[in-house]
Amino acid sequence: MTYFKEDQHFRQKLLWLVILFFPAFSLYGIYQQVMMGNVIGDKPLSDEGIITFSLLVGLGLPVLFWFMKLKLRVSSEGLHYQFFPIHIKERLIPFEDIKSYKARTYSPIKEFGGWGIRFGFESKAYNVSGDKGLQIELTNGSKVLFGSQEHQALAKAMKKAQNAS
Repeated sequence: MTYFKEDQHFRQKLLWLVILFFPAFSLYGIYQQVMMGNVIGDKPLSDEGIITFSLLVGLGLPVLFWFMKLKLRVSSEGLHYQFFPIHIKERLIPFEDIKSYKARTYSPIKEFGGWGIRFGFESKAYNVSGDKGLQIELTNGSKVLFGSQEHQALAKAMKKAQNAS
């Protein structure tokens, strides 16, 4: 039985402004070097190289971020998570491996240096946006934080699922 489910995507406007800089810069590079014949830089790429680079970075980066997502699910087994496409398969933290958990506000920049899969001084984080999440302490002493737009509902679902199992 599923007690909670949440899918989060990178859809922040400022982030996309930065990401879309790469295709614009790539197209400008192709225009300047391939179409106008003006080589770019002291050690320019070949025309084929700049086209390949533009496809990989200019197109690849936005496509990667568009499809990237953090999936969270609570079942009677525990907390399931997947940071696609980094994790191809869903991962599970079983309830027997969880010592404690709590919904909390955190500072993504100060504690983890940003968003994504991050390693802080005291714990690991999986987050996409915002500053709210569920902090889990495992029985082995390590901590993992999962960012959530519904962190209170996630904590309640954890409690309900744990009590039901």
